[in-house]
Amino acid sequence: MKDQRYYKAYLEHRTISRRGLLRGIFKGAGSVPPADQAINSLCVATVIRPPGAVSEALFNKTCTGCADCISACPEGVIVLKEQRPELDFLSSYCSRCDACIQACSVGALQKSEFQINARPALNNPCQNTYMYCDSCADRCQKKAIRWQSNTPPVIQNADCDGCGECAFVCPVNALEMSVTLAPAT
Repeated sequence: MKDQRYYKAYLEHRTISRRGLLRGIFKGAGSVPPADQAINSLCVATVIRPPGAVSEALFNKTCTGCADCISACPEGVIVLKEQRPELDFLSSYCSRCDACIQACSVGALQKSEFQINARPALNNPCQNTYMYCDSCADRCQKKAIRWQSNTPPVIQNADCDGCGECAFVCPVNALEMSVTLAPAT
């Protein structure tokens, strides 16, 4: 069953990879986390915000939900959920172009060192354990993934900026982007 994110990505780019299509189909039926894992959204981010997002509490006060950042994103990775922009790495990754920051007229996204509140997590079996694959490490511009033959990659979170390219290029979806919880300032 295809959801509207698939069609939006298709219509905006006129091409979608087979991997992107399958990710959209299978991840669209994701499960809801248990209530005991819920986190107070006034203290920490519980969703992956676009680059340059101010602290979660300030973001929720400042962002008007105008969707200018969504329109500006050439990758189509920003979606609107509950009237606030979030990053959705199903069909692409963040190319660090800063178009969303430039489009934000209310100051919810501000120019700073590129950083997204997400990091890749090795949530599924990596094919590098049984056959050669260095897709994630090869595409990581920050060299935040330490790769060795016949073992899963090791992610250096301190070196990662959260662009999601490693998770996007992984042929077996071993890496998934997840929220990095940090106290709001």
